[in-house]
Amino acid sequence: MLHLQNWKVTYQQFQQRFIKSTTNVVLKPNVSANAYQPRNVEKQKYENWEKYNLFTAENSSTKPRFSMVLPPPNVTGSLHLGYNVIWLPGIDHAGIATQGVVEKYLKTKQDITRHDIGREKFLQEVWKWKEKHGHVIVNQLKTLGCSLDWSRQTFTMDQKHTHAVNTAFMTLFKKGLIYRKKALVNWCSALNSTVSDIEVENVSINGPKDIQVPGYDRPVKFGVIYYFAYQLYDSDEYIVVATTMPETMLGDTAIAVHPQDERYKHLAGRRVWHPFRNETIPIIQDEFVDKEFGTGAVKITPAHSKVDYEVAKKHNIPLIQVIDENGRMTTSDRFNGLKRYECRQLILETLQNVGLLKDAKPHQMTLPTCSRSGGVIDHLPKEQWFLSCSRLNERAATLVDKGSLVIEPSKYIKYWKDWTGDDRDWCISRQLWWGHQIPAYKCSADRNIVWIAAHNEEAAKMEASKVLRTLPDIIKVERDPDVLDTWFSSGIYPFAALGWPNSFNNKDLETFYPLDLLATGHDILGFWVHRMVILGLELTEQLPFKKVLLHGVICDNKGAKMSKSKGNVIDPLDVIEGINMENLRDKTKEMHKNGILSLSEMEKALSYHQTNYKNTKGIPECGVDALRFTLLSHDIKSHFVNFDIAMCHSNKLFGNKIWQSVRYTQLSYSKLPVLSTELSEASLTYFDKWILSRMSDMVEIVNRSMDNYDFHLATKAIRAFMYNEFCDVYLEATKPGFAGKDISKAYAHAHTLSAVLNTSLRCLAPFMVYLTEELIPKVPSFSNNIVFNFTDASNKYLDFPCKDDFVQWKNDSIEKDVSRFLNTIFLVREIKGLYNISNKVRPSVFIDKFDDKLRGDIEGNRDVFLNLSRCSEVMFRPDPDKKYVTGVLDKNLEVNVELLGEDVELAIFAAKTKLEKKIQQLTDSLSKLEAKFASEHYLATAPQTAQAADREKLESKKKELEQLQRLM
Repeated sequence: MLHLQNWKVTYQQFQQRFIKSTTNVVLKPNVSANAYQPRNVEKQKYENWEKYNLFTAENSSTKPRFSMVLPPPNVTGSLHLGYNVIWLPGIDHAGIATQGVVEKYLKTKQDITRHDIGREKFLQEVWKWKEKHGHVIVNQLKTLGCSLDWSRQTFTMDQKHTHAVNTAFMTLFKKGLIYRKKALVNWCSALNSTVSDIEVENVSINGPKDIQVPGYDRPVKFGVIYYFAYQLYDSDEYIVVATTMPETMLGDTAIAVHPQDERYKHLAGRRVWHPFRNETIPIIQDEFVDKEFGTGAVKITPAHSKVDYEVAKKHNIPLIQVIDENGRMTTSDRFNGLKRYECRQLILETLQNVGLLKDAKPHQMTLPTCSRSGGVIDHLPKEQWFLSCSRLNERAATLVDKGSLVIEPSKYIKYWKDWTGDDRDWCISRQLWWGHQIPAYKCSADRNIVWIAAHNEEAAKMEASKVLRTLPDIIKVERDPDVLDTWFSSGIYPFAALGWPNSFNNKDLETFYPLDLLATGHDILGFWVHRMVILGLELTEQLPFKKVLLHGVICDNKGAKMSKSKGNVIDPLDVIEGINMENLRDKTKEMHKNGILSLSEMEKALSYHQTNYKNTKGIPECGVDALRFTLLSHDIKSHFVNFDIAMCHSNKLFGNKIWQSVRYTQLSYSKLPVLSTELSEASLTYFDKWILSRMSDMVEIVNRSMDNYDFHLATKAIRAFMYNEFCDVYLEATKPGFAGKDISKAYAHAHTLSAVLNTSLRCLAPFMVYLTEELIPKVPSFSNNIVFNFTDASNKYLDFPCKDDFVQWKNDSIEKDVSRFLNTIFLVREIKGLYNISNKVRPSVFIDKFDDKLRGDIEGNRDVFLNLSRCSEVMFRPDPDKKYVTGVLDKNLEVNVELLGEDVELAIFAAKTKLEKKIQQLTDSLSKLEAKFASEHYLATAPQTAQAADREKLESKKKELEQLQRLM
């Protein structure tokens, strides 16, 4: 999420260089281009901001501060005035992702693996890759106009951060919170490493399905459940078990049944023969067994199932590992050395031959796969490093309950409680080469062994000598080759990036920690936010931040989560600069060539491009501001944010609308004659007062929405005001005034235009940073503007607009009057549209059943009424020589528009037919939507985001139907 409130500071500081003041009109540099061209507007602005150090925070104790960090993107990835704002940038080394990309690159380019060149040379290759590609994400962030303090940028493999990581590990180790034990882990044989739960993608399979698994020439069939029998040791009876992984039966060490299952009560405590190990295993009773699943008898394989592992500990059942780290069988018989799924086939054939395979059926299952490699996850017993989480979790949960840590939206508190209520310890070691090598040393003297956490070998020897009671020189030391989970190093990021563990005279840590806000995706609440909180509390005795703002996951326009595996990832630079189909294809192929995309990922991306961008011949140029505005036009607090390039392009056109409004203002100012009389608020016209009232409302909504992080409501208010009210209505309403002979009216319009444009652009600045930077200095202004009445105009012209500055202009009465005035005009336009009356042909309008107030408003603003309605005359009595078609605004008002032409009856018939068809279509559509909301199933199962969208459609269509019915 792009943080916005700090732009209240940065754009103000930059704009101060442009402000000028005179006693009359201040004509600013012209908006010379006829149309808004994003690439010209955005050119070199960010470099200037950096040049003037606008994003660099001060170590000030006098100013209130606002601090936050950018969730460090992977290296593989492509407030209020006067506040001391710091937004810390960082890049995460992304252990698994980066190692995987470089391995693909080496395989594609040189046909070598990391094992071919060894650890040291491989790490050199990773650093080379980082230096070549690591700048991409930084350039993207700069292009997006992110106000990050680049002077404090951190890379998680930098020397300072590595020192902080090592210190954190050693501190937690000495506290007894980090320990080493053998346990079941998620293992990816394609990566040859453990992976965290976030790297495990659970694929739902509804029946038999062939899936290509890395390392196999042929697809492997999943979605089948196999039934096979175990013969009882002391009788001819047998017990049938069911499994989707028959090869793991080589490691079965028990069979479990439910204690209340009458079918198996007589078998409890007895033993069965294992057909391949020539030994017996017990039948145990445990309530975890689902009596309804399969046969109600469950094979127990503790070395390869997390559930079975816990059952085995409870019943003191041994572990037998039969799958190794390379995904091959490790047994003492003919299956030894076979690949896991090759062994599966041989096991099934053997069981079939001896009469023990009883059945095989289609089965719905979940297959755990590695999101990095596509390999199937094995569960293997390995000695690993763990962080004890129970006590840390209790403290983290309590602080949220007390309100010390605020999670927004509050719906995610439930997920927080799930994470902090989980007693499982965190496996923090990974069998990778790229990352922070664990600062732990295996120290041995004779047969005595102890693990020591230390900064180097010498320190480890000295510490081990105290435990082993021997001289340091005779101790053998071997450093653990594993690296730490990336989430561990990024978990200390909020304070490590500010210089921790160095706390002596550390102004950054003293000034900016704890952070005021963390903004990140809800999908890493448990993996990153939770880690930061428990580590921050333990290592700094403080919460790392006071508030967490969780935003939705970016999806494509159809609601599918963006991922390389789906081919629907969109590079923001392609949206900003635009890219044709040919270049998009070449770019995708180059990414495959460089190892960033696999062959299947490349093919899916090309297919996605062809399907989605063929009609537009690629991605149209939208510019940075349109991209920012589009992203923030969605409710970021919703679960998913659907990004639509068409909407983004529409917002570029909105930018052009604003551009033209400034050009119109400049042109109007240039034609102003000399004003000889004094101008005052009393000079403001009916429409001047109306637009100022609407502006006051907009400013209030924007401020409230931004304070509540409801940016979509702020963008909606700005767009509706600037597009629909300011540009479409007010600018048009000023044309007769500028063209007329009343100089005071023209100046009243000029002062209002200046104030409204300046205020609106300042409200827009956090969203469209480049466009407003370009236009704010070019809005003509007055040093004595009758609208602002600021005591210190030079600053107020630059501050982020405050609702209190404009509350005086709020006028509900005039808004009500103008709303009726405009609705009358809109009805005229609708009638003209229905009867195909061109704006070039200007008919007369007869208004019947009017009230005195509306009549007075129309007569007082007749030229505006005619200009906006594109009519020649407005009357309050019908002309008997003219033929009219009628529309009803309400019970007190009818609008009659002159129908010109020879065949009037035919035109009326055609219009009525078209109208009836539209009304019928709308009625049918409304019926379907209303039926949805009458369905309990829909209300119970449809996502809240979908229901909200449907409800918005329902209200919109109801309004549209009402508008059409009044034309009947």
